[in-house]
Amino acid sequence: MTNLSRRRLLKVLLGSPLVTIVGCGGNGGTFPSPVPPPDLVLEGDEAQLANLVREQLPRLKQLAQNPGTSLRIGIPNGRGIEVLAFSFADEGAANYRHLRVVRESTGEAVNLLWGMKGLLPSIRLADDRGNTIRSRDGRLLEIGFSEVSGAKGRQALDWIATGVKVAAVAFALWLGAQIGRAVLGAIAFLAFNAMVLGLLVAGFAVISPAIEWVLRNITWQDVEGFFAQLVSDIIRLFTEIARMLDQWLG
Repeated sequence: MTNLSRRRLLKVLLGSPLVTIVGCGGNGGTFPSPVPPPDLVLEGDEAQLANLVREQLPRLKQLAQNPGTSLRIGIPNGRGIEVLAFSFADEGAANYRHLRVVRESTGEAVNLLWGMKGLLPSIRLADDRGNTIRSRDGRLLEIGFSEVSGAKGRQALDWIATGVKVAAVAFALWLGAQIGRAVLGAIAFLAFNAMVLGLLVAGFAVISPAIEWVLRNITWQDVEGFFAQLVSDIIRLFTEIARMLDQWLG
């Protein structure tokens, strides 16, 4: 083969898709695996979000029954899609089944733990050592049921709605104001009910006052009933959360 022919052959090979696939350089021709898409994306108007969260009870139950597995939830943040990975753990930040959330863009992880403020429960966001974290403005991220509007109800569905509002405040202070109010409501809807399901499916012999309160006041049937609400009722809850967050974040 002449030198010209060899040069022509080399030029063809270098320009072929095969070279692009195989690659070159110090990484041995390997490329990083693409990030998989989220399992669920919280987008759309309030009605679409309400319909979407109503359908997630089986997913949350499966998540609570299988610590270590994850549900990756995509949320719009004004620049694209932020991914929050939900999973359960039985140790680490707490010695009971609790929800752990990883913000994949930063790698930051928070654990949603149960506490008590007065006679009612609270939700606190803690690091993997169980220490309560602070918001960007320095506030400790522990929000009590008694601190949000609409905490006067005594029916199980009222308590669940209150818990969703508490979780919405906690997520808003952690994630920042760039997340839409309705989306924060949807995240909180899933997170609080997941927290309750974690307790209900695990079964505890020795429990804290906060966990005892939850198990005494909320049953599996109550959670099912909350997910079975009319879309209009969930939209109303999202609206209440949006008004409340304006006060907390304003």
